[in-house]
Amino acid sequence: MSQQRRLVLFLSDVEGNLTALRQTLKGVCEGLDLPTPEVKWVESRPDALADGGWHVAEIPLVSGKTSGKVSSPEEHLDAMTQALSKDFRDRSMGMYVDREHSYARVCMAAPSRPPRAMEGEYLDVLRQAARWLDVETTTVARLFSGNAARNLLAAAVDFGPDGKPVEAPAHPAPPPEPDEDDRFVEAKLTQAKQLMDQYLNLRK
Repeated sequence: MSQQRRLVLFLSDVEGNLTALRQTLKGVCEGLDLPTPEVKWVESRPDALADGGWHVAEIPLVSGKTSGKVSSPEEHLDAMTQALSKDFRDRSMGMYVDREHSYARVCMAAPSRPPRAMEGEYLDVLRQAARWLDVETTTVARLFSGNAARNLLAAAVDFGPDGKPVEAPAHPAPPPEPDEDDRFVEAKLTQAKQLMDQYLNLRK
C-alpha cells in the first residue's frame, strides 16, 4: 500500500460497526461496477478525534494507476461518503490524499443536508477537513504524516489561524500618536538640548 495515497473515512457513529461499514461500501461499489474494496479501522486514531466521537477507517489503495476500465475507490469518494451518511443516519466524511502531488479531496455528508466537498492543494483541504471535524488541523495531519503535522505548525505562521495568507505590509506601520506624557517629555528634552547648546556656546 502506498503511503503517499490514502483514502480515509470518518464516521460519527457510536458503535463503530465495521461489518455495517463493509456492507454499505459493498452496496455502493456494486452499483458502480467497482470491486468491493477492503476496509479497516485506523488503529492510531488521535485522541481529539476519539473524543469528538469520530471513528476512522481506511481503504487501502494499490500503488500506481489501475489498469483497464476499472476505476479506483477514490474516484467515488463522494458517493461512498453520502451512502455512509444515509445508512448510518449520521455525519460522515471521506478524504483522499495524494501527498506526492500535494493534492487532496474531502467530502462531508449529513442526513437531510446537501453534501459539501472541496479539492485542491493538500494543506488547504486539510484545514477545511479539520474545520468540518471540529478539530485542530494538526490532528488530521497526524493521520497522514507526523512530518506533515510539524510542517503545518510552521505553515501556520505564514497562513494564520484562519488559513488565509498573512502578507507582510508594504510599508511599516506608522508609530502611535504621542500622548500628553510623551509631548511633555519631548518638550523637556528639547528645552534641555537648547540649554546645553547655549552653555557650550558660552564656553567657546
